[in-house]
Amino acid sequence: MRRSKAKNEYLSGLAELTELYEKDEDLMEGKVKPFEVEQSVDRLLAKLSIALNLALLFTNLLASIMSGSLSIVSTFVDSLMDVSTGVIIGICLRMIEKTDRFHYPRGRARLELLGVIVCSILMGIANSILVLESVRSILAGTMNPVMDIYTLGIMLGGSGVKLILCLVCYKRGSNSSKVLAMDMRNDIATSITAIVCATLGHRVWPYADPVGAIIVCGVIAFGWYSHAFESVPQLVGRRAESVHLSRLLKIVIEHDDRIKKIDHVILYHTTQEAIAEVHIVMDENLPLKITHDIAASLEKKLKMLEFVETCFVHCDYELDGDD
Repeated sequence: MRRSKAKNEYLSGLAELTELYEKDEDLMEGKVKPFEVEQSVDRLLAKLSIALNLALLFTNLLASIMSGSLSIVSTFVDSLMDVSTGVIIGICLRMIEKTDRFHYPRGRARLELLGVIVCSILMGIANSILVLESVRSILAGTMNPVMDIYTLGIMLGGSGVKLILCLVCYKRGSNSSKVLAMDMRNDIATSITAIVCATLGHRVWPYADPVGAIIVCGVIAFGWYSHAFESVPQLVGRRAESVHLSRLLKIVIEHDDRIKKIDHVILYHTTQEAIAEVHIVMDENLPLKITHDIAASLEKKLKMLEFVETCFVHCDYELDGDD
């Protein structure tokens, strides 16, 4: 059973890698433009998601005031932090776009990753505070949630609209729309949990409400803290994924027959995207113009990959392993 599962995973990974190879070939041959997959639709979905988060921010606030439920308050905190993170990341991207290349010759792409880390820590802290407040409420015995039909309607209505947009994003299938769909899926799950716990707290067991808030906020806090810890290695130069390295190597190998050997290839992160360093070996008798054109065209190709921020190709005449 274990062997069969491992075999299926291998074949599935191989099929995905082959599909990526084919997409890269189409990209290199100019059959598709870099990052051109009806981006206007993705931008529209992103704007709709932002508008929905803003609307839910106010509806969740209203529901929190009406119910006095800590579980419902947790959904408001989640919506508030969603909007806040969107603003912070938007500011970071704007600063990157407006970078003064004289003062920042290599740009300020790391700001995006720093923004992600800051947002992750803020989200974690905000939810941790609500967990502590829920524990205090349990110890003090001050639970008094009121889950009436109006509060229930507000919460279910918001979740329903988000579910529809989530399904649209999943059906869309692009990378950015999948990210949006996953985020909305998590929001829907936390909202449903909060609704169930608040209702139980109102009608059956008062402690269900703060317990629900602890569960919701605890899961969210753990997820964001984990995301922050995962992002730190990227900031300090972590190796990129093996799949990305494989795609890059295939392009280097097939680029030009005059490349005799590949000394080494390094693909690592200091931002969300990766930096590629490629050392190739060519005949020492080739004219400088030829070696330059081969290296320059290879750099141009590799920069077309969506996971590559920048690329450096070094030409050598012997396999010496120099960095």
